[in-house]
Amino acid sequence: MMNNRKFFGLALGLAFALSFPSVNAQDETPAKPEAPAAPAEKPPLPADDDVVLLVDKTPITARDVRELFTARYGRQFEQMPPEQRKMLEPQIQRMVVSELINKTLLLNAANTEGMKATDEEVNKSIDKIKKSVPEGTTLEDFAKSAGVSIDRIKAQIVEDTKIKKLVENVTIDTKEPTDEAIKTYYDEHPDDFKKEASIAASHILISTQGIEDEGQLANKKMIAEELQTELVKNKGANFTDLATAHSDCPSKAKGGSLGTFGKGQMVPEFETAAFSQEVGAVGDLVKTDFGYHIIKVDSKQKAETTSFEDVKEDLGMSLFSEAKAKALEGYVQGLREKADVQQPTPEGGAAAPEAKPAPAAEEKAATKE
Repeated sequence: MMNNRKFFGLALGLAFALSFPSVNAQDETPAKPEAPAAPAEKPPLPADDDVVLLVDKTPITARDVRELFTARYGRQFEQMPPEQRKMLEPQIQRMVVSELINKTLLLNAANTEGMKATDEEVNKSIDKIKKSVPEGTTLEDFAKSAGVSIDRIKAQIVEDTKIKKLVENVTIDTKEPTDEAIKTYYDEHPDDFKKEASIAASHILISTQGIEDEGQLANKKMIAEELQTELVKNKGANFTDLATAHSDCPSKAKGGSLGTFGKGQMVPEFETAAFSQEVGAVGDLVKTDFGYHIIKVDSKQKAETTSFEDVKEDLGMSLFSEAKAKALEGYVQGLREKADVQQPTPEGGAAAPEAKPAPAAEEKAATKE
């Protein structure tokens, strides 16, 4: 989990991005400085309760931003190299802000419509969360490690329950697709239901990368030939053991298994050999730029098109969900068009940004349950 103090920098950057709109360089003529400017002092990091946005006078705090960021992107962001973090941070900021605006608007609408969350509903959600925490860890310990209190979790459950009920009301008139509509979609999108040919295979790699000496190369080939001969003799029965012991590929940890792959995913020489082999057979040596490969095909899946009957039920549910999402998207768009989104000023007032945030394609997830 990302350190809370580290994330405050993201929340602060978010606030400053909203406070200071970009200026077109050609609109100003910069004066030549007489002396190098002193490095600007870094402003203090925002506290949990600091307000970074007002949406129809409802505050969004730095804590709201931190919690949503941690839930949506924290783990992935923490694992990124610094250069990638710097490149993606502005995009993540926009997505977090947009989702928080959407949630605030929906929650305000839910309160206006009189939506309630019962104790039974909250307790049921708490029990569900308890079952999902790591074994041997209590919900209290798990919440503490995430920097969230139990009361905060319960408050979020109340908010989410109210929003869920509002969404159900907003989408209640959405009609399920007819059989004819489902069949029409199926017929008009044939590529969506094609399964490309694929195989599951394992291999042993005797690497020759970085080797230029002819004697060493000959020795590598001899090792590969001896392994291949032994495997053919035993009809591949000991393939996993030999791969674990001799392969130079990381797949050795899984007995040489490469999993399932389709055409175009492996180098040409390897692909041609693998797709032409019989299931269960150990093939001839295959030479690629990586070295010598001994391949064993575990299974094959022919190219085919899923029949309408096999896909009809799932496709119908998918189209129904899309129709609901579209109805909700239109509702949220209407809320955003009327929303008053402001950035608090240091004096305690509020300054409206030059333009209201507009929904983008990636924001649809923020309006779904």
